[in-house]
Amino acid sequence: MTKNVSIYNQSTSEVDWKYLEASQQLQLDKQNYGADYIHLYVDDIEGDWLENWDWEDDLQDYIDAFYHHCEQGNYQFALDTLNACDDLLNQPENYEKGLEVYGYLVERLELECSRQTDINNQEILNEARQRIFILQNNGQGENMQEEKMMNIIVTEGSRLGYMKKLLEKVHNGVIRKTWKFECCTRDDETQTSYSKQARATSGNFIVDFGFWYDIELGGYFISKTDGSEQDNINEDFYSSTFSNQELDLIIEYLNKIEGANWQAKSMDLDALPE
Repeated sequence: MTKNVSIYNQSTSEVDWKYLEASQQLQLDKQNYGADYIHLYVDDIEGDWLENWDWEDDLQDYIDAFYHHCEQGNYQFALDTLNACDDLLNQPENYEKGLEVYGYLVERLELECSRQTDINNQEILNEARQRIFILQNNGQGENMQEEKMMNIIVTEGSRLGYMKKLLEKVHNGVIRKTWKFECCTRDDETQTSYSKQARATSGNFIVDFGFWYDIELGGYFISKTDGSEQDNINEDFYSSTFSNQELDLIIEYLNKIEGANWQAKSMDLDALPE
């Protein structure tokens, strides 16, 4: 009834790319065609497919691809596959599945990183840990409300808007090399605490931001210092003004600015003599 992508008789690299592309194309078709996208994947559209349609099977295709990539040691493909089905994993009924697959990825990468140092694997590991952190604090199992899903909507004049504007200035400054940026990640051997924080500086301006969590508590912070003047936002999970959107924004820009910083450093290497 449905169209399948037959790729198992090809090389490992071709399998990896086509597996990921097929998963991503499914998501793209959903976004572009809405409910009509099903015409692209179901031949007998006028039949009884709707009564027999199992949406979990849709997610399961991604999960199968994810485990395939992990077994092959292609952890970037594994992470990309989970990112491609992010909207599905953020649905309340798939909350536990999301924790399961990201937890599995963390276990595999921790083992790999203990054997040999690999910057790419370490970055993937950090992102996977952050996704677990987000799922743990956004989700409340099957009773999780849709409004708690990751969906950052910035309103001008809001605190969230102020934070986004500040972090965007830092990001642009790092790209133009008018801001210096340093980032530090800490975790313990028991895997019960994790933190990531950064400092960006430009003249007298200093911006500190990051997040942390341990077995009992967690939170995020951002501050801007201009000489003797300072603006601070510091929230933990029990604060009445704690915001998942603000936490998501800080995590997003930590990764975004860190990536821009490494890109700027790579450009400096191009200027070195051969």
